[in-house]
Amino acid sequence: MLIQDLLKNQDTFSDSEKQIADYFLNQKEALRKQGARKIAAAVYVAPSSVVRFCQRLGFGGLEDFREQYLEELNYHSRYFDSIDPNHPFDAGDNELETAGKIAALYHETVQDTLSLLNRRQLKKAVSLLDRETVYIITLSAQRGVAQVFKEKMAKIGRRVMICTSDQETLFEIEHADPAKTAFLFLSYTGESEHCLRFARMVMDKKLPCAAITSYGVNHLSDLIPCSLRVSSREKLVSNLGNFSFSLSSLYVLDVIYADIFRLDYEENYRRKKESSRKEGEIRVVSRGRRSSNSTLNE
Repeated sequence: MLIQDLLKNQDTFSDSEKQIADYFLNQKEALRKQGARKIAAAVYVAPSSVVRFCQRLGFGGLEDFREQYLEELNYHSRYFDSIDPNHPFDAGDNELETAGKIAALYHETVQDTLSLLNRRQLKKAVSLLDRETVYIITLSAQRGVAQVFKEKMAKIGRRVMICTSDQETLFEIEHADPAKTAFLFLSYTGESEHCLRFARMVMDKKLPCAAITSYGVNHLSDLIPCSLRVSSREKLVSNLGNFSFSLSSLYVLDVIYADIFRLDYEENYRRKKESSRKEGEIRVVSRGRRSSNSTLNE
């Protein structure tokens, strides 16, 4: 959940906490130079109340809260100036207008996701996922995106399994060899109990794992230290098609694939060509797809 949403959801706040939350929401960037005493004086509470409120939200104190809140505000000020990721097209648009808006959405989504990638976290994720077998735990809506990653990895000799059965997932976690196996969690909200339950088990057994989830505060990223963030501008219900999250997830998975490929570039290139060659031979025998386009053939 975004910090702004935490501040707006005031049902359980005391009157003084509501005052502090509203002050944070109104001040935004101006908080950069304000300490606990100045904030407390503005809302007529004790400085310790300001610190305790930040801690209640899950932060170490005011400084920790302010750093992450300002970073979030900076994130939301970038990209998506020309397109609404929730409603990228209108009923009155013609076919090409719709196509142009989807293209703009794709461009801004990839740029947004790129801005969220942290080199240290990405390098760590690649190191953790550099295993013979990677199990992907996600909800059914994202299994199509995971399947694309699975097919790419298979061509360089890596096994990716998309977990569809709880019983099978439990078995694999219980018998996983950390030298050969890793787990990847894919969840937009980071609050799916399906993912969280297995994430707790994986962490308890100290198995290699990483997560792909939304920007902001959520339980999955709290559980899994190595979390890569995706574009996080789409609402859960009032969007027209989950365009941004699907593309953002696919982009991050492609980046992971490319970085694993780079670890042994020449050998993986050889494997990829050999795999594609055999795939082509099978298609010829079975009269599968062919092309008269010289650009596509080699």
